[in-house]
Amino acid sequence: MKVSILTYHWEDNYGATMQAYATYRAVKESGHTPEFIDLRLPYAPSLKSRLVFGLKRYRFNSFRKKHFRNLTDKTYRSVEELRRNPPASDCYLVGSDQTWNPQIGKKLLPAFFLTFGDDSVRRVTYATSIGLNQWEKSPYISDSEIKKSLGRFHRILLREDSGIRIARETFGVEARQVVDPVLLFHSYPELTGKIRPSGEVITYKLINDEGFYDKARAVADTMHLPVRSIGSVRKPKGYRASYPESVEGWIRRIAGASLVLTDSFHGTVISLLYHRPFVVYIGSPNRITRIVSLLDQLGLSERILTGENTIGKILDTANKKIDWNAVDKKLSSLRADSLKLLEETLSWA
Repeated sequence: MKVSILTYHWEDNYGATMQAYATYRAVKESGHTPEFIDLRLPYAPSLKSRLVFGLKRYRFNSFRKKHFRNLTDKTYRSVEELRRNPPASDCYLVGSDQTWNPQIGKKLLPAFFLTFGDDSVRRVTYATSIGLNQWEKSPYISDSEIKKSLGRFHRILLREDSGIRIARETFGVEARQVVDPVLLFHSYPELTGKIRPSGEVITYKLINDEGFYDKARAVADTMHLPVRSIGSVRKPKGYRASYPESVEGWIRRIAGASLVLTDSFHGTVISLLYHRPFVVYIGSPNRITRIVSLLDQLGLSERILTGENTIGKILDTANKKIDWNAVDKKLSSLRADSLKLLEETLSWA
């Protein structure tokens, strides 16, 4: 069966790129033929942005050209283009990532609710995320239009429990919970090669919090380890800096760290897969539903801290041993259930 995947496959974001890669791989290994629907979020950088982020763009494009070869013939720039000329397919699959987050989808949000194409095409989701505690109405698609569109879906598989609640209470549809596609696989040796310990404290911070980098450096100093910032153009004083990392290099940095300090969902996911001690240092309390949901499932919610916590609390959390056998057991069960649901969802039986 041909499965056309609609997600954020063309964004210069490490987590978005990895979830797209993993979704494609999971669909392919389930025995189907995947392709990406080549819908791209608006990209019109200033000259300054091109100069600052040009190398990062190049490295992400290199990854995409190597691994995202199967795209629709047409590159879509709007919902209207998709409706006029929808891709021919047996199945449209939306997800994962925050494809149902109105703050991110904006004008393209109706596309991610699959408001295009013939009714004969099967519509499903996998690990789709809203990424918010409460639904925010969109000026680009009404709640009634979303409800009508969701009525055409064969099955809805979402990533966090808050999304399942919103789907039920706001749109009157039932959904099942599955893990992020990156967690469907134990590791990614085909991308990283052999992982080598770096003996570093790694910070991967999406939202800049006052005092975070000072605290992280103090933690590293106490541990007698160097500290490195990855994935950010910021170069804090006293830090090693790697910018811009390739997607493969980003995984290797986290997978080889002595400690990871992050507010990133996928930074947390890679830490889990490679058994790295980690602390989640919350950036925006309104945008951590995905991390809270996952760590609750794995019994690790105590590793989520806020800016109110002291350096001592961060150190205590960092030094608290993780029972990786227990985590892997829970994760293996979640992985098996999610793969089964994905395979059932894509089956015509």
